[in-house]
Amino acid sequence: MKKWGMALAALGFFCLFAMLLLTVLVSCGTNAGLYRELQEANGLPEAAGVSQEEMETLDGMLADYLAGDETALDDSPFNERELTHMRDVLALFDLARTVRNVLLVAAVVLLAAGLWLSRGVHLTCISLIGLAALLLPLGAFAVWAAVDFSSAFTFFHETLFTNDLWLLNPETDLLLRLLPEQFFADIAATIAVRALAYMAAVPLAIFGVKFGRKFI
Repeated sequence: MKKWGMALAALGFFCLFAMLLLTVLVSCGTNAGLYRELQEANGLPEAAGVSQEEMETLDGMLADYLAGDETALDDSPFNERELTHMRDVLALFDLARTVRNVLLVAAVVLLAAGLWLSRGVHLTCISLIGLAALLLPLGAFAVWAAVDFSSAFTFFHETLFTNDLWLLNPETDLLLRLLPEQFFADIAATIAVRALAYMAAVPLAIFGVKFGRKFI
């Protein structure tokens, strides 16, 4: 029974870490302040041909839209191709929020069952196993992105989208000027760092509690 419990706990930790990753992704993806910070690091708003005030207004519209306000882009200057693409992006964010919620429930159920069956033994190691199961494939993709972000970026879009509306033209599409490829490289790095910090806190907290009990 303990082995089954440890397996369930490892799966529960995997769900927990995946939920944390999606939480950070949604949080960063709907943060207008983060947009602005990364845009300014990439020479915007000048490179986009808009004023600072216009950029901040558009950032707020995009963030609100991806947070679930489907009317946020109604008065935006984006063309029909851009708006249609953003509807596809919103669908992905809605899916991410749904999967995140399902993962949270699954993590609670699996961890509760796993801890009860395993009596909580080797909990730090089990959490690290769950973490490794998530990070190994993601790490491989991260290495690819670090070496050749453009090809990883293209693969990501071709996998997630069933059309080519994401192929925008900077000459005609304001959205691409506001959110150039380097912006996505920077926000991906931000998401990775923040998610890793939250994930690492879990096994560290477990170890800290177990270690601290020795002195109580």
